[in-house]
Parts: sequence; C-alpha cells; structure tokens
Amino acid sequence: MFDTRKVGKKIAELRKAKNMTQMELADAMGVSYQAVSNWERGNSMPDISKLPELAVIFGCSIDELLCDGKKSELVSHIISGNTEEYVKEQKVTLETVAEAAPVLKPNQTESLMDMVINENMDRLTTHDLIGIAPFVREEFLEKWLDEVDGVENIDGIIGLAPFLSKKTLDKLVEKLTKVGSLKDITGLAPFLSKKTLDKLVMKAIDSGQIEECNGLYPFLGQETLYKVADELVKKYGFKAIKGIAPFL
Repeated sequence: MFDTRKVGKKIAELRKAKNMTQMELADAMGVSYQAVSNWERGNSMPDISKLPELAVIFGCSIDELLCDGKKSELVSHIISGNTEEYVKEQKVTLETVAEAAPVLKPNQTESLMDMVINENMDRLTTHDLIGIAPFVREEFLEKWLDEVDGVENIDGIIGLAPFLSKKTLDKLVEKLTKVGSLKDITGLAPFLSKKTLDKLVMKAIDSGQIEECNGLYPFLGQETLYKVADELVKKYGFKAIKGIAPFL
C-alpha cells in the first residue's frame, strides 16, 4: 500500500514551498482544514479525484505527489483514462493493484482487477484476492473466486471470510485440497454452515485430528457431534467427552 506518512510529508513540503497555510490549501481544494491536516499527518490519503487538482496547485506530477513508482504510475494512468494500454504494456500485477486500491474508488479497482486477471489467468489464487477484498464489492470478489481452481489450505479462506457470504464460503471450502489444522478452522466456524463444518470435521477425523475439534463443538450438527464423541471414547475413554457433553 501507499505509505500515507510519506505522502503526507510530501504534501506538507509542497504546500510550504508554495507558502500556503493548511487552511488556504483546504479552501483551494474545497475540503475541510481537518482533511488537509489528516493528509499531512499520514492519517489518510486524498481521494483519487483530488490528486490532479493537488498536482496543479503544487505544479508537480501525480507520480511526484504519491512518491511511489509503479503504484503512482498506475494511478496516473487511471486518472488519464488509458489504463488498459498501460496494464498490457507494463504487465501490471495483482499485487500492484492491491497496493494502489486504497486511493481508488471501488469501481476503478474492480475494472482494473478484471483487466489484470484477464492478463494473468494462470496465476489467480485466494492469496491474490485477500489484499484486494476490502476495496471491492462482494459480487466482484465472488466472481473472481469462481476462477480460482483450488484452495491449498484454510488460511486462504480465513482472510476472505469477513467479505463473503456464507453460501460463497461454503462453496470455496469445498475446493480445499488440504484441511490443515482444525484449530485454524475455529476462526472460520461462525461464517460457515453446519453442513460444511460437519464435512470438514469428518475429513479431519479421518486424518487423525480428533483432538483439535474442541472449539468447533457449538457449530456442529448432532450426528457429527456423536461421531466426534464416539471417536474420543474409542481413543481416550469416557473421560475424554467431558468437553463435548454439553452439546450432545
């Protein structure tokens, strides 16, 4: 992502070079004094629609204003309207889009992602989408997830969980090639359906991970709970079902 402190420092330097107060810059930009103050403190970034105006006031380029090579170039081309050509020529990566997303509008990020994904279809992973998830609408994120061939482990899903519907998460979990640790699944449990969780637990039991089910008991169906209890008794005796007993 852009270094907001670095950009803020640059804005402050350029403002002072023009002998302007924060209030004068705010009036010239049509924003509040607090907005300019937050920019310069590194607490926030100017909206992308304000960047050309800032560049004109300071007599500099947008690249100079944003202080960050590839990401700055990308934002400049989005503003100028020749994004598609730039994406193809410069082979813009999904990582660069994710880094630039905080200063872009959701529809700009979505359009840009479509372009880059079309250029890089053979390398789309859930990891690529985690960085972009907070900046796009759910329907776009779900559309891109349909293009992910497989999910190696639960970590790739946990990062996306707050941005997806339960139905989409269930479908994504079905693509798992490796369940991993059930302790990792605990953080995802509130976002999944009982049916999907039951399947995960049954896979984990077959893999010998019965001991790691504790945090999942409140989210499981009765039939699965009985199966877990049965496995615990077989392996450790009746004392082992003390933790699961309240849910049976």
